[in-house]
Amino acid sequence: MNLTRVMPAEGEFGINAMTPLFQRGVLFGSPLEKFEEDAIMIKKLLRLLIPVGLLIALAGVCVSAPQALTVYTYSSFPVPLIEKIKSHFAEKYHLTVNFRSFSDTGPLFNQLLQEKSSPQADLVIGLDNNYAAKAGKYNLFSPYRPKAVNHIKKELIFDRHFRLIPYDYGFIVFNFNREALKQVPRTHKDLLDPAYKGKIIIENPLTSSPGQVFLLTTIALYGEKGYLEYWKSLRKNILAITPGWDEAYGMYTNGEAPIVLSYGTSPVYHLISEKTEKYQALVLDGAAYAQIEGMGIVKGSKHTREATLLVDYILDPDFQAALPEQQFMYPIRSDVPLPASFRIAAKADRVLNLPQAKVEANLQRWLDQWEKAINQ
Repeated sequence: MNLTRVMPAEGEFGINAMTPLFQRGVLFGSPLEKFEEDAIMIKKLLRLLIPVGLLIALAGVCVSAPQALTVYTYSSFPVPLIEKIKSHFAEKYHLTVNFRSFSDTGPLFNQLLQEKSSPQADLVIGLDNNYAAKAGKYNLFSPYRPKAVNHIKKELIFDRHFRLIPYDYGFIVFNFNREALKQVPRTHKDLLDPAYKGKIIIENPLTSSPGQVFLLTTIALYGEKGYLEYWKSLRKNILAITPGWDEAYGMYTNGEAPIVLSYGTSPVYHLISEKTEKYQALVLDGAAYAQIEGMGIVKGSKHTREATLLVDYILDPDFQAALPEQQFMYPIRSDVPLPASFRIAAKADRVLNLPQAKVEANLQRWLDQWEKAINQ
């Protein structure tokens, strides 16, 4: 609450209350009367000025309190979840939470690097497990062990220091429109068939989290010697490589291509919002790479305590229960049940994974090699 400084109004007590007594033109009778009149006037001034001093002091206290918490996330983070966070913090803590959105995690991460010496964000939501090593290298986040840590599935904790704290997860797989695709692929190698020329949309691994996960998928499947050859063949069938998920999925739902790289839970959205099951997820080869999304308290934030409150709120059962049908991801908590709509979500029989240390040591080289191969 902003407290307005209250000063005596002009003309109060007949004249400005701050005017020196000798300038008032007050005539006194005897010396005793003059003394008594002065004493009365001083008492009046004290009664007026003491509350003013208190108000000024309180105003100083309010200024030192955080005016707002700033959160960075990606543009597809659901508006209903943002509003849920804002209303909760406004009602419970009288705190404003401001969100700044980026097209995908690549631009978001780059912004954090640019601001490292003078952080503008307090909390980041949306960097996944593949950013853990890079975030640790640049020392971007402060560790925080959340209150709900015992309810998080152990295999989903990807940063033992809790600099990036998991809050949801899903599988990066191809989705298809079954009304527009006659021949449905069953393996990753099926996508190399000329029948799929111009029918595939993917995200750029240089700028997009899903795109980067798919790059790691191909390395996990074909190894460092085989993944580039796979991409050289796949590029012949790719209609577009987009900067982020928003652009790719928008093209897909607009009918520009029947296959898109997305999430195993994407069909749930269409079932709920459009009452249709024409959009389906493909778990090619029965295998998929897990994407675990995390949040981190920015190192150097001036509102660390408030940021920890938001971390714990996002891991609260009530908020976690909203994730499946708003974020369309699996909740990170093991004690939160899934809604019936998740019957059409795709889950992998075989979870692909690369050791975190290997990813940390080689990711930039893999990205450089991919960029060169795809542009040949």
